[in-house]
Amino acid sequence: MKKYLAATTLLAAFALSSPAYSIGALAVAEPADVAADGYAVGIAYQHKTASDAEERALRECQSVEEAPPSTRKLCKIVRTFENQCGAAAIDPKNGTPGAGWAIAETLVLARRDALQRCEDTAGRDRKGECRVTLEGCDGRAK
Repeated sequence: MKKYLAATTLLAAFALSSPAYSIGALAVAEPADVAADGYAVGIAYQHKTASDAEERALRECQSVEEAPPSTRKLCKIVRTFENQCGAAAIDPKNGTPGAGWAIAETLVLARRDALQRCEDTAGRDRKGECRVTLEGCDGRAK
């Protein structure tokens, strides 16, 4: 079975420029066998409240049409954040388990950590193959 990743960014959220809207959330559906059952991520930025950000991130994760319904049902909030950056990475080869996400103070650190988590799960023979597929910053983070 193919592996899937929701790389959903919230364009409307980026249009909000007020620093008062600086709460984000990350939702992940990570089954026990990512290689067989897929992987989905939903992320929300620039929300006024944590509950708004969580609701949007869950909705994005659960709406990944490419992911099987059984995987989408596993979507859950793994982090809320404020004035931070988030990234998700995946090994693009179908049937591999490589996937990872991270929240950090800067986008550079979030990318690095997401790639490291992906490589840790992908296996030695897939080192260097993971790619960041979702990223962005909230509030004043860069």
